[in-house]
Amino acid sequence: MMKTLITNIGSLVTVDAKGKKFKAGDEMQNIGEIKNAAMFFDSKILWIGTTTDAKSQINDGLIIPEKIIDAQGKTILPGFVDSHTHIVFGGNRSKEFAQRLRGATYQEIAAEGGGILTTVKGTRESSTDELVNSGKKIINNAIKHGTTAFEIKSGYGLSTDSELKMLNAIQKLKNELTVHICSTFLGAHDFPTEYRNNHDAYIDLICNEMLPVVREQNLAEFCDAFIDKGYYSLKEGERVLRAGLDNGLKLKVHCDELADFGSTLLAAKMGAVSADHLLFVSDEGINALKQSETVATFLPGTAYFIRMPYAPARKLIENGCIVALSTDCNPGSCFTENMQTILSLAVINMNMSAEEAICAATLNGAAAICQSDVMGSLEVGKLANFIVADVSSYTDIFYHFGINHIVETWVNGQRVY
Repeated sequence: MMKTLITNIGSLVTVDAKGKKFKAGDEMQNIGEIKNAAMFFDSKILWIGTTTDAKSQINDGLIIPEKIIDAQGKTILPGFVDSHTHIVFGGNRSKEFAQRLRGATYQEIAAEGGGILTTVKGTRESSTDELVNSGKKIINNAIKHGTTAFEIKSGYGLSTDSELKMLNAIQKLKNELTVHICSTFLGAHDFPTEYRNNHDAYIDLICNEMLPVVREQNLAEFCDAFIDKGYYSLKEGERVLRAGLDNGLKLKVHCDELADFGSTLLAAKMGAVSADHLLFVSDEGINALKQSETVATFLPGTAYFIRMPYAPARKLIENGCIVALSTDCNPGSCFTENMQTILSLAVINMNMSAEEAICAATLNGAAAICQSDVMGSLEVGKLANFIVADVSSYTDIFYHFGINHIVETWVNGQRVY
């Protein structure tokens, strides 16, 4: 790997965690900005400082770059970590989106057999290669917008064969693309039509057939469940999550998106890595998150897309919870892979500061997939995963919204865009 030095960085945002896995509360305001900065790296970051210091390091023989790049005053940040996505799917739900524009709710469409079940039909009818190709297109577009790591869920198969097909498609994406991808088994996304009136039998299928195969074939790192009004009850969700733990998977949970359902409390109690959505999280749920290391993952694109209230970000941050931001990229309730859009929604509609949003989309996003020891901030020893924005300050990314500011994306010290 070539040793590269980038100099004349107008603003280098490190999100320096000083060895910690995440930032919470007031710590999120400190994103470690260095002006007129320089960074030396191969696949990992080897040195960070000012351009003046870099010249001294070269003169003293402490830095011997094989290539020097002049950043010409641009801004460099850690690559975004998109810790909650449904990027692999078949079919299209634009007609349902048009229905919602005419007044139908997400729940009404689902009750009529649409929603997730529409995508289940499309996914079951798609081949593995078709799922890989459509997922690759979305991921490549996300890379252009600054994302360097992804979590991808199954959950649109809802049968053993189709869930495994989705997970195998995710594995292919892992093998074929440079970016970091982790996979989540979400067999408990909804109940398929054939088990609509027999929930216990479908949960038996998840626990006794699907999860053991996922474990044996090493197809996922996490187990998730949609525990909310109209989907999995607390009892049903807990049964799935416990089976996930029994099969060696860590937990992520869809929580309190459609109602105050108590699922955030359950996620924290079970030691979930993240509790996601949280539009209707209760004070008890917030307190449970505060006392845990479960990451509260906000998905403001979903609230925007389905016209729902936004999660109470300020309340969670001021209570010292660990918060992350993610796209929830999916075909039904938030079809965007652009993390810059998510940051804009967070600062305007959730009252987060620019600094909090950057921290939530980088370091804390990495914590939400158990990767913050190697990515999510620009620190010596971590992977050289970073993005170059054609702005003189990170604040311009928020100020000039609706365009793509990213001109380069680097993963493991290689320029991939």
